[in-house]
Amino acid sequence: MINQERMDIIGMIDDRFGELVELLKKERGDTLQELSDKTNLSPSYIYRLIKGYRGCELTTKLNILLNGFGKQKEAELYLRTVIENKETLRKILD
Repeated sequence: MINQERMDIIGMIDDRFGELVELLKKERGDTLQELSDKTNLSPSYIYRLIKGYRGCELTTKLNILLNGFGKQKEAELYLRTVIENKETLRKILD
């Protein structure tokens, strides 16, 4: 059974990913540079993502979740959700 907190995170990955990154970054006490070092993304890219100035692809989201924050279960659940949702998968593949 998937708990409500995990489903809330999945919703944020879809709709408010920058907000989720900021929340997890603050929770862990990471700086932009530390997150950059973990994900091989530039600090300016991460900043723009957090501020909502840009979106990102599925692979980048997974990179941030897995390498930046160690959120393996959430990344797996999100990937499973994307694969099971044909509409979302179609958007990614187009």
